[in-house]
Amino acid sequence: MRYGERPLEFVRTVHHCLNREQAMLSAHENCIPPAAMNGRHSIIQQTLTQGHSLVEQLTCDVRTLQAKQEAIITLGQELARIRESMQNMTQALGTGCQTVPAQAELTAVRQLETSTSAELHNAATLQLTSRSMVYQKTNDLLHACAATLGSIVEELSDWRYLQYKARGGGPPPGPLDMIQKWCEALADILWTCRRQVQQLQHQKSQLQINKEPDPELPDLDLLCRRLLYQLMTKSFIVERQPQQVIKTNTRFGASVRMLAGSKLSLHLINMEVEAHIIPTQLARTIIAEPNYSVQLPSNRSDLKNTTKVMEYDRSTEVFGADFTNMILPRRPPVRRSGGHADLSVAEEKFCLVFIAKCVLGNGDIEIPLMAISCPLVVIVHATQSVAAEATMFWDSAFSDPATFAHREVVEWQEMEKAVNLYFAKNCERGVDSGQLRCLYSKAFPSQEYNELTNFHINKFHREQMEARRFTFWSWIYSAADIIKKHALSMWSKGLIEGFLSREQAEEKLRTQQGQDTFLIRFSESTEGGLTVAFSEFDSAKGGRGLDHLQPWTAHDLNTLQLANRIRDFAFLNVLYPNTPKDSAFSQFYTLSTGSGEEGQYVPTFLEVKRKTKNSTNGTGGTLESNPSTPSSGENVQSPSTVSIQASSPMTAHAPSVHGNGTTQMPMPVSSLFEDHRGLGMLQQFPDVSMAGMHQADQLTMSMQFGGQFGSSHVADLVDRWTPAAHITPT
Repeated sequence: MRYGERPLEFVRTVHHCLNREQAMLSAHENCIPPAAMNGRHSIIQQTLTQGHSLVEQLTCDVRTLQAKQEAIITLGQELARIRESMQNMTQALGTGCQTVPAQAELTAVRQLETSTSAELHNAATLQLTSRSMVYQKTNDLLHACAATLGSIVEELSDWRYLQYKARGGGPPPGPLDMIQKWCEALADILWTCRRQVQQLQHQKSQLQINKEPDPELPDLDLLCRRLLYQLMTKSFIVERQPQQVIKTNTRFGASVRMLAGSKLSLHLINMEVEAHIIPTQLARTIIAEPNYSVQLPSNRSDLKNTTKVMEYDRSTEVFGADFTNMILPRRPPVRRSGGHADLSVAEEKFCLVFIAKCVLGNGDIEIPLMAISCPLVVIVHATQSVAAEATMFWDSAFSDPATFAHREVVEWQEMEKAVNLYFAKNCERGVDSGQLRCLYSKAFPSQEYNELTNFHINKFHREQMEARRFTFWSWIYSAADIIKKHALSMWSKGLIEGFLSREQAEEKLRTQQGQDTFLIRFSESTEGGLTVAFSEFDSAKGGRGLDHLQPWTAHDLNTLQLANRIRDFAFLNVLYPNTPKDSAFSQFYTLSTGSGEEGQYVPTFLEVKRKTKNSTNGTGGTLESNPSTPSSGENVQSPSTVSIQASSPMTAHAPSVHGNGTTQMPMPVSSLFEDHRGLGMLQQFPDVSMAGMHQADQLTMSMQFGGQFGSSHVADLVDRWTPAAHITPT
């Protein structure tokens, strides 16, 4: 079983799913009804509500103690006055003034002193009892706050976990508003509680009823400080993570947020935050040190634009700092040791660390704050981006967010989930089980499918696939890249089959008898290529044949987009399984025209044609040219060509005839037009030049001229091309 050896991970996964459902319901209803809260949320809310009531009661109790203490002080002063009067009267009687009235008055004063002393003793005893009760209430309240803080920290940990996994396509963590309200409410309770503890300390200093030192008050003040410290350090977070791959001398951004700041009036002071970049090895050490005693390296200041003052936005009630223009001029040096000595540049991970200092009250509490971002990779050249993306893909899917440590080996079913999330995030649609089985067959060519098969990181992006010149990751990455840039809508609507082997494609097409059916899949041999598998009637075989077009790469689709290529092939009629081509792709058809003012130039458009042996175009000219050698494994028999056309009364065909009866253009078309006015419009399509064609896209150019370009101009061009050329009237 998938979670057989990791039950805690199963519990956390289920918990995250439940939290995500709650977040979606809350966003829909714009509130958090009590019925929608899970157990922990309900406990937190109830504890905070009770805490507010208890802290209000505590405030009233402290005020009552103050009033009683003032009465005791007044009673003590009265007793002191009585005792002083009694002493004076005793001294007077000792000097011979022992009259009967004097004796009676002294007796009355002594009785008053006795009763007042007893009353004072009873009041003091009651005050001590009341103080102890208030101390116990305060202690209970603080321990309840400690338990609530633990629950809030768990919520923040889950939020960070979702934020970490969202980089790989997991569900987003949702808004922080509810957690912020909890943090603010707890900060308010703790701060009020500490003020009451300070008031109790002041009361005790004013009236020492018990000569024995009372250890409870210092303990309560220390507990308040500790809880405030934990709350402030845990609620200082990286809200917006930096991009996963950072290129030197390129701007990037991130933002930090303090969830408990507004209730403590931190926005009224200039709270400055400074950002640094450190290796993940050092980040792990910092995370393991609760007192933040780890020293940052001296070269951390290589990062530029890294100081911000936190600001409070009253409209959103967010207290944070937004770093929008950070720049890393050069790649930070890394000390490689142990198992990290063989890592490439694109595999070394870093983190941003944000440092601030929080000062509470009158400066008697200073709390160092530190927030660490998710790992990232720093590259110096764009050619390193694919390898860097591989590092971050693996990190997002298979690393522990608490320690940033990743596993070297994962089960194949985990890889399937990660790939599906990656496509869902970047291409708006994931990959189905059939495509995942195709991926398995490429990763393990000689093995039967087993979702528990171990998949090593070396096999993922360090070693080339069998009989290929690219890695498993670069195949996936390039496939997602061409979809994202050239076929996103078609992919999201399910018009592209995706990862499908040649054999699987042909098996599907064989089930469609009696119609010209086709499907689009990722090429197995061309990195970042899309190919079309199709069936059509083959007169030579007397039945339906199966074939595959040579793959189109991003270079090709930049010249002519995918839907237009499908449109231009008349033999592609029905998209598998039974959708008419135009019904599926007509919404994506476009007409590419040349630029320039209307009427000044002849408009042009591009179209793609199938190049087959001994086939001709509509005007009788032979279209075939020698195709480029197909990539290994594709066995392409039907490469395509692109032609530029314009409406005109004349068409020029200038092939050179070979001994085998085929024709081929002997020179780049662009060289024919470099001296002729008006034909410079060809330069508007730089990717269509013969000299710059990719693989089989050596273009057969069928150009028709009209307007200011008469037959003499065309004949002159044809003469320069080849003596065997001829002009065919249209």
